Amino acid sequence: MEEVLQDLNRQFIRLKARDKKCNNIILHSVLEDIISRMRACDNLFDSMNPRLDYLGSYYDGLRVGNPNEYDINVILRIPIDDNKIILDARESECGHTCIILPSEFRRLAKTQVTATKGFLKTLMWCDTKHRFSVTKFRSWIQSVVDTTLNTLPVKDGKRFIKINNSSYFIESKRSGPANTINIIKCNNTVIDVDLVPTFAITLPKKPINSSILFNKVNATNIQQYFVVPKPTQNDFSWRLTFPIQERLLIRSKNNLKSTVRILKHLRDVQGFTKLSSYYIKTLFLWEIIPENEVMWRNKSLSFLVIYMLKKLRDCLVKGEIKNYWCPEHNLIEKIKKNTCQNWGNRLNVIVNALEKKGKGNANIVLEYFTRNKKDPAE
Repeated sequence: MEEVLQDLNRQFIRLKARDKKCNNIILHSVLEDIISRMRACDNLFDSMNPRLDYLGSYYDGLRVGNPNEYDINVILRIPIDDNKIILDARESECGHTCIILPSEFRRLAKTQVTATKGFLKTLMWCDTKHRFSVTKFRSWIQSVVDTTLNTLPVKDGKRFIKINNSSYFIESKRSGPANTINIIKCNNTVIDVDLVPTFAITLPKKPINSSILFNKVNATNIQQYFVVPKPTQNDFSWRLTFPIQERLLIRSKNNLKSTVRILKHLRDVQGFTKLSSYYIKTLFLWEIIPENEVMWRNKSLSFLVIYMLKKLRDCLVKGEIKNYWCPEHNLIEKIKKNTCQNWGNRLNVIVNALEKKGKGNANIVLEYFTRNKKDPAE
């Protein structure tokens, strides 16, 4: 079984080096061009000194399939004293915070020097309590993206960018907190890029009354985390994210990343469509504890796959995967209980088959990891 899983990882899951290199060259050059155009189109965006931070499953080494989906943070900064910004989680859902901006922020729109740099647009970003609106900020970002892409030349009815004598069609849409940019190559394959506007926060600043376990954050010795404008029912609630800390936690764990990729591949084959990659990653974060250090370092891939399949099975049967940073939050609370139960039951069948027959029958592995099956629970 070990040999089959290793071969599965090499043949079907691990990203192809040539495709990775080619897509990365295109991605970096196109994004740098788009960000430069966005700065030229909007003086407020330019004044917030945007910089790109390449995050997500691809850069964590957890991506499966083709290297054609990327999550990129666009980190912005408002030119005010960060110490005067208040983060208050008392009226926000778990893992979120309200951002209260000081009077210094309001002066940016009223002072001639900064108003002419675009900050007049920020006049309506806050309510009477000076809380930063997710909706108004996202609307502005969307307008910057739309305005920028509308300046691109048109060929065959589509906008395109020409870089190094190669042309790429560009399309966009909004999805959650991200603006998705589709880069269409000459062979009609598509690179999907989620541009996520974020603000960086540095410890010791943290939200008042936050449900986040900041002792875990402190334990990584990484001081920076992010607030993201993910839309919720509360327009003033910004999500807290810790991608750099998570990258550190999963680093140098031998077969851990391969195990994550295999579980994600199994999810795709089995049709567990609502089980996001982050939920699976979170399952692994909970298992990165001192008692498991030897396990991650020494155990075989087949052992780890079965071990983590059991963990996933148990969580699905229970209907709960706790947020690693905010355990009060059940990540899968919005997935129907009968769906979770059906997935858990199916994983139980797979685990039993692998344990009883996997060592002597490689076809058992291929049966569950390579044949598409529709999910009746949807």
